[in-house]
Amino acid sequence: MADRLNKKGLSLMVITRRLDVGIPKLDNVEVHSVRSLMPCKHSLSDFTFLNFLISISFSLGAVMRLLVWRKRFEIVQFYGASLPLLLCLPLLKILRKKIVAKISGARKGMEVGSLRGFVFAPVLAVVFSFTDRFIVMSDELREGVLSEKFSESKVVKIPNGVDTGIFAPAQEERYYELRRKLGFEGGKVFLYSGRLAEGKGIEFLIKAMTEVDAVDNILLVLLGNGVVEDNLRMMAYELTLGNFLRFEGTVSNVADYLNAADIFVFPSLSEGMPNALLEAMACGLPVIASKIGGVVDVVEDGKSGILFEPGDVSGLASAMVRLLNDNELRLKLGAEARKRIVDSFSIDKIADEYINLYKEVLD
Repeated sequence: MADRLNKKGLSLMVITRRLDVGIPKLDNVEVHSVRSLMPCKHSLSDFTFLNFLISISFSLGAVMRLLVWRKRFEIVQFYGASLPLLLCLPLLKILRKKIVAKISGARKGMEVGSLRGFVFAPVLAVVFSFTDRFIVMSDELREGVLSEKFSESKVVKIPNGVDTGIFAPAQEERYYELRRKLGFEGGKVFLYSGRLAEGKGIEFLIKAMTEVDAVDNILLVLLGNGVVEDNLRMMAYELTLGNFLRFEGTVSNVADYLNAADIFVFPSLSEGMPNALLEAMACGLPVIASKIGGVVDVVEDGKSGILFEPGDVSGLASAMVRLLNDNELRLKLGAEARKRIVDSFSIDKIADEYINLYKEVLD
């Protein structure tokens, strides 16, 4: 999104936490990585004392960068409305800068929209109320923010966007070429892309495979890694799914995997708005996804995908078998999925919505 906004004429810079895997470079966009504790720890979504210290160390580094560069910007947008926003907000208000925060939906109990029940929630709500706008990606996140008594005028809904040029359906020849390259020759391929973490529902997907493996020539491919990978591997071993399941780890060519797959499955229990799902739909894949906030804003059940109740193994397996056995339905859902993304979630359209928001905030 930073790259696309820059191409549309915005001058911007990115401040991010330094990680041991490195930070991508962007043409004409300054990307500054701030030193913090534990650069080897990539996800801070769980509430632990270590994650708290890592977040504080990054936030203090960000405060210093913002102070030094105070004459170079008018608006600061935060990804996530949690600790970094809390610690940077006083300085930015003193500097009379505009503040926009996008609710990620990934940090339950630690972010605006999910503070209910936290002992300091009333105090935090007062501090966070100085934010000029909160961006939400789904109706569920909007309801969470409004339930904490933030002004409705401060909440704007902007979904995630996907580059429909990079993520696009492959021609038939390219499809078979990629399958040979990735070793997918033969039967139908189910694909999951995302972190292997608690709450992603991958254990239900693996269990569902035991009800689907009666169908010949199928394969489930998992892209990504995370803290539950060893447990998932053990589960697959115990369920004797070795011939039906592949762990591919983190890959740089996600679009190739999507173009070589037949069906995308997203069994998560909770999401803001998953980019992985948008990318799969942009590639024209029929999707099976859990009926949760963020997903239901994108997938029209029975039209651009199939939804099932989160955690319902039998319901998931039934949807998988249904798509395996109905080639016409797969093609129809995939075409509608692509159309849905192009019409409403293309990165150019979403970038324009951000630009309009920035203009409104400055006015």
